[in-house]
Amino acid sequence: MSHPAELLAHWWSRPAPEERSWWAETWDAALESDRLPTTSLVADLRAAFDNSNEAELLEEYERLFVGPGRTPCPPYESLWRDGRPRLEQGRVMGSAAAEAAALYRRLGLRLRPGAHELPDHIAIEWEALAYAIERNADEHATQLLRQHLARWMAGFCAAVANETTHPFYRALAQLTPTWTAALAA
Repeated sequence: MSHPAELLAHWWSRPAPEERSWWAETWDAALESDRLPTTSLVADLRAAFDNSNEAELLEEYERLFVGPGRTPCPPYESLWRDGRPRLEQGRVMGSAAAEAAALYRRLGLRLRPGAHELPDHIAIEWEALAYAIERNADEHATQLLRQHLARWMAGFCAAVANETTHPFYRALAQLTPTWTAALAA
């Protein structure tokens, strides 16, 4: 069974064909997990996935998180973190991104050469957490959860739930803060 952090890393990634294939292979294991008591939310997410086609899911991902034009829910901690300095509001690559990158280095991670995402992208942070958990780097995992993910998931996911027109992202926006709070407890 994949850890919930790994599942969230993939589910918040761009729904390219290889991602969608990975999702399809992990639904049963995600539904059977006893790690987090939210099976009905995972079932809703799976149903939304099963009832969508690749083009509409990708279109909604691009509209919500990439653009062009106004991006209603940019998926970067720097833009959503509580208590950020006033001059950083509305700027990507803020202190949250620098802190995340430093934490990744301490874990022995680095972004892939040519990576298109910033260190504080939602999928990157969840992927780093899954890596830390897999390697029993408990201190780093706790930092990622409490000093990063738990500080912005609720606000970000509320915005996604409010802005999305797709059931998959609505279900993911409901599931994520629940899992974040359970993991951070």
